[in-house]
Amino acid sequence: MRSDTVLLRGVTSADAIVSVNDVIIQVQADGTFELTIGLKPGPNFVDVVASNLDGSSHSSSLAIISIPPEDAS
Repeated sequence: MRSDTVLLRGVTSADAIVSVNDVIIQVQADGTFELTIGLKPGPNFVDVVASNLDGSSHSSSLAIISIPPEDAS
């Protein structure tokens, strides 16, 4: 991808606690969440964990490869 950011969106249960790379993010009342993530050139690894109040959790790991945008010159 030729960008220095990516928008991560997802949906879970409304009472879930979601973390992205160990940072807790806000979940909306309908269970949706989103976060803009800064990318460095090359591989970027993103770990998403959603935990419910009953102690259950689900996780997903993503690898995003960022290619720096080409110069306009």
